[in-house]
Amino acid sequence: MRAWMMTGLLAFGLIGAVGCGDTAEEEPAGVDEPNNDPNNGFTNNDPNNDPNNEPDAPNNEPNNEPEAPNNDPNNAPACGPPGEPYGTSEGSRFFPLTLNDCDGVPFDFYGEEGGYCEAKLTVVSIGAGWCGPCRLEAEQMQEVLVEAFQDRGVRVLVAITQDNNFGPADGNFCKGWVRQYGLTNKVVIDPLQETNIYFPAGALPSTLIFNNEGVIVHREYGVSDNLVTVQSKLEQLLAEE
Repeated sequence: MRAWMMTGLLAFGLIGAVGCGDTAEEEPAGVDEPNNDPNNGFTNNDPNNDPNNEPDAPNNEPNNEPEAPNNDPNNAPACGPPGEPYGTSEGSRFFPLTLNDCDGVPFDFYGEEGGYCEAKLTVVSIGAGWCGPCRLEAEQMQEVLVEAFQDRGVRVLVAITQDNNFGPADGNFCKGWVRQYGLTNKVVIDPLQETNIYFPAGALPSTLIFNNEGVIVHREYGVSDNLVTVQSKLEQLLAEE
């Protein structure tokens, strides 16, 4: 009887030991339990560690795409040089050009301050002090071109390349030219003769007209009485506007 009780007590003790929290089998080392915590077991103070903070999706919205560079010369800014290609013949675009005026101030042929933005047409006359026909043109220019067309969207520019002695034109010569012929339009000097590309050697005065897109629409050499050829072309071009 006593042996039976001892056997029962031993059995009860073993059963009680298992029931107090001891596991019957030890977990294999190195095997983690499944992680069901969305925060992966740490405090989520960093929003980037929140599984709900997924990375932003790529921006496929067409309206938010960066603008492509403007390489279309027809879409050039309203005021400023047109796009290439440039050239010297009719139908080509006048090269961007900056020359000093009589006071030594740079004048941009395509600049807003130079009146390019407001002008429908620009007349460019290239001449020299030693050139008799250039002086004849200058005598008529103020009345038949500058005053006659200034209120119709036409600006007149004069570039002087050389003085009376074939030397490079300077500011003093430029001022004397303006005073002598009573010019109120812009006169600039071209001592490096950058404008020579627009006329054959010695073919002065050279006159050209370009429109508000920089396209050369007329060019001629020499001078006509009362500048009638330039006036006629301006009338024609303005009528087509």
